[in-house]
Amino acid sequence: MSRILVVDDDSMAVRMIGFILKKSGHECLSASSGAQGMALLKSENPDLMLLDIEMPGENGFEVLEALRRESGISDAKVCLMSGTVTDDLRERAEKLGAVGFISKPVSAAELMQVLSRTEI
Repeated sequence: MSRILVVDDDSMAVRMIGFILKKSGHECLSASSGAQGMALLKSENPDLMLLDIEMPGENGFEVLEALRRESGISDAKVCLMSGTVTDDLRERAEKLGAVGFISKPVSAAELMQVLSRTEI
């Protein structure tokens, strides 16, 4: 069983993703902000972080950039999520080493593809 951290300020999205993950046998941790997500990433060491781009305060790209500079967690597997998916956003995510970029609302099939690709 994998441990997956969902970082999203939308509690409904967190619940839906958590439901999909739990149904597929994974443990779901959650955070509602980038700062909270970084703290959980450090303390809980999940197998994957699903990180929303559009959040108040630090957006997902800012969180990912900070994470990449942070010793001990810089190599964490991160998949970005957004309701707006463009080639520019995908390219930026790729440059920051994201393992995936999925659209919201998240579908079970798309989420399972990311988990399979990252061997989780």
